Amino acid sequence: MEKKRSREEFFQQFANLDWIPVKLNGEPAALVVNLPHEYELVKISPLRLLTGKLGDEWYPVPIEQITHIESFQKKTFFYTEDGQFSVSSTLKELEKRLPEVFLRIHRSYIVNTAKISRISRDFSSNLVVTLVDGTELPVSQSYVNDVKCVLGF
Repeated sequence: MEKKRSREEFFQQFANLDWIPVKLNGEPAALVVNLPHEYELVKISPLRLLTGKLGDEWYPVPIEQITHIESFQKKTFFYTEDGQFSVSSTLKELEKRLPEVFLRIHRSYIVNTAKISRISRDFSSNLVVTLVDGTELPVSQSYVNDVKCVLGF
């Protein structure tokens, strides 16, 4: 018959690990995530500029100049008041690295909230974001709550 361990003995085995105490069927337990040694969690710093391609040339563009980013036919583009640039990263990758001023509003769009001039509704009562350059972008239903929360309405 297995001897029941004391609470201290149980938790001592996790002393050198990151863990969260939990109860499982009324008994003390520990939630532990064991990552392989080569897997390190690194804090990713936000991008300060994005380098985009226009024709055969690459242009580093400060993040604050970008109005929005779009995914279209498996390609990613970012836009400034000066034009459209292609970039090799996906929207998902960029979303992780962009500063908080950027907001995902659709599966295909991320916008710079500092470049929003107004938010309205279309004929179907869906939200539409209009940017300072006049570009109108739809807000998909799955992002409406995020948009309302971040923009405070």
